[in-house]
Amino acid sequence: MTYIITTQELEHLSEAELHQKFHAILNDLARRNMAAADCPLATVTLENIRRAIQRKRVLTPRPRF
Repeated sequence: MTYIITTQELEHLSEAELHQKFHAILNDLARRNMAAADCPLATVTLENIRRAIQRKRVLTPRPRF
């Protein structure tokens, strides 16, 4: 991974798309026999994706029964 995906670039994605991107990055690292800790740019990007997912969960209204 050679660049950082910022939180602003992730705002338009749905929670499912964010999860998909998160796992795609982890799979790419695993294919290269690397961990997230081995690549600081990937670590920053994964943290940004986690924050975006948390923000989506907070902002999404829960149905009331």
